[in-house]
Amino acid sequence: MNKEERDDELLKIALSRGIFFHSSEVFSDNIAGFWDYGPIGVRILNNLLGQWRQTLYSMNGFEISGSVILPKVVLQASGHEANFFDMEIKCKNCGTVYRVDKLLEEKDSSKNFEGLTEDEYLKYIQEYSIKCGKCGGELDGIKKFGTMFPLKVGDDLQAYLRPEACQSIFLGFKRVFEAYGKKLPMVIAQAGKAFRNEISPRNNLLRQREFYQNDIEIFFLDDDFKFEEDYKINIYDKNDENLKEIGIKDAFSRGVIKSSVTAYGIAKIHEFLLRVGFMNQDIRYRKLYEDKAFYSKESFDVEIRKQDTWIELVACNNRGEHDLLSYEEHGAKGLRVDGKIPQIFEISMGTDRLFYMLLFSSFRKDDSRAWLSMNSVISPFKAAIFPLVSKDNLDTKAASILARSRYRTDILYGDNGSIGKRYRRAEEVGIKLAFTVDYNTMESNTITVRESDSMKQFRIDIDKLDTVIFESASNDFEELRKKYECH
Repeated sequence: MNKEERDDELLKIALSRGIFFHSSEVFSDNIAGFWDYGPIGVRILNNLLGQWRQTLYSMNGFEISGSVILPKVVLQASGHEANFFDMEIKCKNCGTVYRVDKLLEEKDSSKNFEGLTEDEYLKYIQEYSIKCGKCGGELDGIKKFGTMFPLKVGDDLQAYLRPEACQSIFLGFKRVFEAYGKKLPMVIAQAGKAFRNEISPRNNLLRQREFYQNDIEIFFLDDDFKFEEDYKINIYDKNDENLKEIGIKDAFSRGVIKSSVTAYGIAKIHEFLLRVGFMNQDIRYRKLYEDKAFYSKESFDVEIRKQDTWIELVACNNRGEHDLLSYEEHGAKGLRVDGKIPQIFEISMGTDRLFYMLLFSSFRKDDSRAWLSMNSVISPFKAAIFPLVSKDNLDTKAASILARSRYRTDILYGDNGSIGKRYRRAEEVGIKLAFTVDYNTMESNTITVRESDSMKQFRIDIDKLDTVIFESASNDFEELRKKYECH
């Protein structure tokens, strides 16, 4: 199954199970680039953010929640008003508009096409013989397209919807620093919405106009960070094609990673990505050169494999003094610490992209079914409990078992439809364990536990249900069977 077919199959599950769906979809003239999360999607999203917060707490960080509306002066100081735009190209024949860099990335995923000149873009369009995907016509007429959403506050005050979540963190630094110890380094984070007027949003959650970001910003004066975790990571460096898998500490000592704060940040993000369910071979760190932001001292894009392509998920940028110094130059006060402007290292993650790529990587299909094989820390429910049938007091028994479980708010209960269909519905949304109350339960006080991946099952004592759920996070199903199966 190619990635387009996989996307289509995953979207079918997402829509049918209420994981995510088009915003305002009941109207035919709704606007592209806006998506809603349903009940299952919200649970998965909250679990992801919970794991992200565990990473934040391991860094002794503080979380804030800032306004999504920012005054004009902030976006002037940050440089967004002057520089935040994309390049668009239009079909001569049908008028369809495309974002040029993304159009080229779809043709050649090995290159990064951001920040090129109009002539360079046109050269690549000709080199790859790219035509309009809608009518096959020629593409021409590259121009800048501003990607911020402007709005008026009151009668005449100019403001914008924030194009990235980090600005609220920079704006809040002074207050948080003074309230929480006046000591650097300090880690401040935020999870929230950002808004970009994308030229041609597509690929459902991967390119939206309204989206979540979760950003971690490290404020520091001295680049002397220590990191205990040392993971083997895959680095893509266009200037060193032989460089692939390397330990973070080794990469730092060899100068592949130049600053200790970058090595520290990469170690933290890598541990997080492994914990939520990505495989090491599907994560790579693209080292940026001329394609990094002009203010960045060092940048790596964290990318996730999507079969034969790579999707950018996290930006790791050593932003130096740029942000707070720019604020100061535009009139902001009180940003210096010991007479110096703090530097900033950023871990900026596209939350919706994280969400979607986890679903994509966990999607499985065989001749009889499609399902999500998800890590239990991300799954919308730890388990499901089903009565075999909703009669003969089996439903009452199942409800009483659920009520006694310490995981009762994290267990899905269902008695509608056949037991086979209930298994399928649970598997499709990533619930790994299903406990079934049957007629033997009433006699032996045992219950069947079934795993979604293998569809194998065995019986356990009812009073071991919570133990099996807890241990399923760190033990495979066969190990659980050996420990807890009733004979």
